[in-house]
Amino acid sequence: MVKVKICGVTSADDALRAVEYGADALGFNFYPPSPRYIPPEQAARILGELPAGMCTAGLFVNETRQHVKSVLRTCRSGGSAGLTAVQFHGDEARDYCARWPLKVIKAFRVRDEQTLGEIGEYPVDYYLLDSWSPGYGGSGATFAWEWLTAPMARPVILAGGLDVGNVSEAVRELKPFGVDVCSGVEAAPGRKDHQRMKDFIAAAKAE
Repeated sequence: MVKVKICGVTSADDALRAVEYGADALGFNFYPPSPRYIPPEQAARILGELPAGMCTAGLFVNETRQHVKSVLRTCRSGGSAGLTAVQFHGDEARDYCARWPLKVIKAFRVRDEQTLGEIGEYPVDYYLLDSWSPGYGGSGATFAWEWLTAPMARPVILAGGLDVGNVSEAVRELKPFGVDVCSGVEAAPGRKDHQRMKDFIAAAKAE
């Protein structure tokens, strides 16, 4: 069954509801320009309330290794078990993505079919395919799924413009390892609409 990741979590209430509804992973955005940015101290408090074994990913964009390690340490404070994965959403090189003690997700912003052909093989655990947009934020739009004609080097997490209206089709047609949603289940940036979130997870897992 497809895995569902709810990204851009900023409150314990949203996090716990996502877990209740069957989410497999939660994402915390540590990219300061994003409207969904969460301070590491706040993320640590939320992580401390989650059930053991929950997959939790920290999203970073073109940060130094030192800064990422500092955030990871902060997220382990206050009794929290910390994050279980890092997600690199910028222009990070292959060497940068290697040798992390956690699971690694590398995001790629798909501008055209050629983008997919140029990805090749990164030393990571998962590829997250998002639609291209200026800057490094999510566009809230899909890319052309028909570009995904060849197997990728790593399991694929599909993102970009997914919502309850199209996630079933995406899972049925592409059979990704997982799907990632943010704005498609929001009432406002960083604040989840619980009914949309519940319906999205149910729709994704129905396939």
